[in-house]
Amino acid sequence: MKSKQKKKYSLNKKSLFLLIILVFILFLVNSTTNRLYKKNKTVFPTYTTYIDSINTKGVAIFDEEVYTAKGSGIVLFNASEGEKVPVDFEIANINLMNDTSELKDELSQINAALSYKLNEEGKSVAINDEVNVTKIQEDLKNKDLLKAISDINELDLNTQKNVSVSNLTELMSSSIEELTEEKEKLSSQIAKSNISYKADYSGVVSFKIDGLEKYYTPENLGKLTIEYLDKHYKVSDFKSETKVENKDYLFKLVNNLSYYVALKIDDFEELKDLKLGDQLNLEVDGKEDILGQVVEINKEKKKGIIVLSVNTNFDELYSSRFHNFKIVLNEMKCFEIPKSAIIKRNSMAGVYVQEIQGLVRFVPIESIKSLENSVYVSTGDKDSYITLSEKTYKTITINDSIVINPERIRESQILN
Repeated sequence: MKSKQKKKYSLNKKSLFLLIILVFILFLVNSTTNRLYKKNKTVFPTYTTYIDSINTKGVAIFDEEVYTAKGSGIVLFNASEGEKVPVDFEIANINLMNDTSELKDELSQINAALSYKLNEEGKSVAINDEVNVTKIQEDLKNKDLLKAISDINELDLNTQKNVSVSNLTELMSSSIEELTEEKEKLSSQIAKSNISYKADYSGVVSFKIDGLEKYYTPENLGKLTIEYLDKHYKVSDFKSETKVENKDYLFKLVNNLSYYVALKIDDFEELKDLKLGDQLNLEVDGKEDILGQVVEINKEKKKGIIVLSVNTNFDELYSSRFHNFKIVLNEMKCFEIPKSAIIKRNSMAGVYVQEIQGLVRFVPIESIKSLENSVYVSTGDKDSYITLSEKTYKTITINDSIVINPERIRESQILN
């Protein structure tokens, strides 16, 4: 009897020991497995904007006029770079530095003779120093430098001077009409010692003359080809100077209300059904966005030139002829995920999303654009559903923790 109880106790003791060992082994395996699962590296999707675009180069074309010196002398500018001026604004004035002293002496004698004859006939003489001084003050107030110089000369020449009657003998034989005509002729000659440059239209003054103004004009839009742009690309290095020679560049006046942009297109297939009148969104030099309307399509087989009419962002483009452009075809919100996270299961692309205890779930994705190290994928509809092969699937969300080393995932970790 005692022997049977002793054997039963021994058996229970062995069973308990085996159970403890089994529990320990299971704990060890589970602990080890959990530690392996936790080594999975994860990352959250980055919410961003995908821009489907074409990179290209282009040229800005303006309605502009270059003004050149019509003589040698000293130039005075009344406008600065980029300043908007109204029509008839005097932008520059050149003093030709001519010696007009003899002409002024001759004009003084004619004024004296004319004054004598007019007084002799009882006619009023239009010489009034106070009136001329007032005119000069008005000229300076209105910033009309050329008019001020002319009125100063008039004041100087009309001032009563002691002129010998013997010097007027020949002039006295001339009629009042003849003297008046000669006075106007001499006054015109003296005035030509200063050349005024006024704005022919309202526009922006620029001293950034590149020498390509004659090649890129609104009248030449139909002639633009890739070969034409490649031929006319060297810009000159012009600097405005105070002292100028005849035919030197002075400045240019640019119409700032509208301009054109000609773009090189290497493959028209990328633009699909582009036609005249279409609107295109451009990114300029990696920062500015402008909207233009297609007004010319000069196609040569698959490549060519398109010309857009633009009426915004003039200040950002006028100072340089050539720019880097990006034609924006489409913009969409999307997620950016690492390329290494993507796997294929049953011919369907997707990622593993981390769940609790190191377990993962396979989630389908729709790729939009593949980059060097990452991929843009669709965010789906408002409920995060995408359509693949006419079937709908729940895709990733901004809160999903995506496994970036899916090759380490074991079948036992996958929930679906």
